[in-house]
Amino acid sequence: MNEPLREEEVTDDVSAHLDDVAADSKDSEEPTTQLPKPSATESLINALIEAGPEVAEHVVKAAQELILAVQTIVDAADQSIREQQDLRTESTPESSSSKTDDTVRHLDLAE
Repeated sequence: MNEPLREEEVTDDVSAHLDDVAADSKDSEEPTTQLPKPSATESLINALIEAGPEVAEHVVKAAQELILAVQTIVDAADQSIREQQDLRTESTPESSSSKTDDTVRHLDLAE
């Protein structure tokens, strides 16, 4: 069975805890300047520096390959749009091309 704590034991525990807190607060009162956490770019650069030149070269080449892949996609989309525009101009007869398109209406804001 557990005996209830005596007041002497409680005060000893409390005073020991207060001493620990006081010691911690003395340490925290000293002025410390903490640097902010590094940004993502700084972390990347630090990791590349630590990894060595081979890894940095590999990452640069991979980035170049990604840029080339994106450029290929953009060029393909541009070519597809040009082909669609050419097909639209070829499919419309000359007489209807002089008329305004029914999907586009001029709005007179002065009215």
